[in-house]
Amino acid sequence: MDARRQKAKAQPLSAGLPVNPPGTLIGEENVVLTGTNNRYFVPEFEGCLSIKTVVRGSALWEAGGRVFKVHENCYLTLNDRQRYTLTIDSLRNATTFCLFFERGFVEDVLRATTTPVAALLDAPQPGRQLSVPFAQKLEPGDDRVMAMVRDLNTRIGGGPMMRSEWDERFLRIGASLIWEHQNAAAAVAKLPAARAATRSELYRRLLRGRDFLLSSLDARVRLKEAAREACLSPYHFHRAFRQFFGETPHEFWLRQRLGRAASLLRRGDLSVTDICLETGFESLPSFSALFRRRFGVAPRDFRRAGPVCIPTSEPIKIRKIE
Repeated sequence: MDARRQKAKAQPLSAGLPVNPPGTLIGEENVVLTGTNNRYFVPEFEGCLSIKTVVRGSALWEAGGRVFKVHENCYLTLNDRQRYTLTIDSLRNATTFCLFFERGFVEDVLRATTTPVAALLDAPQPGRQLSVPFAQKLEPGDDRVMAMVRDLNTRIGGGPMMRSEWDERFLRIGASLIWEHQNAAAAVAKLPAARAATRSELYRRLLRGRDFLLSSLDARVRLKEAAREACLSPYHFHRAFRQFFGETPHEFWLRQRLGRAASLLRRGDLSVTDICLETGFESLPSFSALFRRRFGVAPRDFRRAGPVCIPTSEPIKIRKIE
């Protein structure tokens, strides 16, 4: 066997994948940036289209004059050329896991899924670069995008990966991101308003209110506070939120808190009391009662039972990347 074959045999298949690569590759390739720290600060960074997730703990992203708190059960999508600031400042370590898409990569997915086949054959390369203005929002972690991102995290930590698999996984995530974007646009069109501009503005305000709820899973929140963040009256916000998302703001907020508690219980490094406080519940008895009503078992029994008790809609288990 020659030296070149020996070197190839000794090198793991995942070697060379763009995980924490030099910054010059961001926007040029599909890359992942991940790290663990309890204090970290990146000011005014201009990135490409990206998905921000947190495997453990929480982190703050500031963009467009707004602050988004991302934790284990939600993710943030930021558009190309969007400047943002990342801050981690906590007692416990936080682990971030962020995907950065090659410029034009997701736009090509959109073109390939919305353009007739004949036109794609006649013009394999787009004459001009499409733009996909994704809504700048937090998204609950129970959709297909988050499931695929978590699966990629697990896959990277699980052993060698070929570059072809890496590219295919990014394609699937990009396609799911487009699907979620189009699905939201279709839902907005059904909002009870005559003008398209009015429907878009209502959707934007509802998202601001939902972002506030998702960023407040460890705090006490009142309806009027979320409505104020959405620049809507409490009744209008409550009614429109239920019409669009299929549940009231309180039902959504409580479900997300209990879902995060389930994830923390499964992880196993915090006590039930700590998890109760981490998810904003005022007392252990009330937390246990609400958790039992949602999952059918008490928090301690849920932890002992492991994955058996976890509904399929709950997040996929993630292996931490060292």
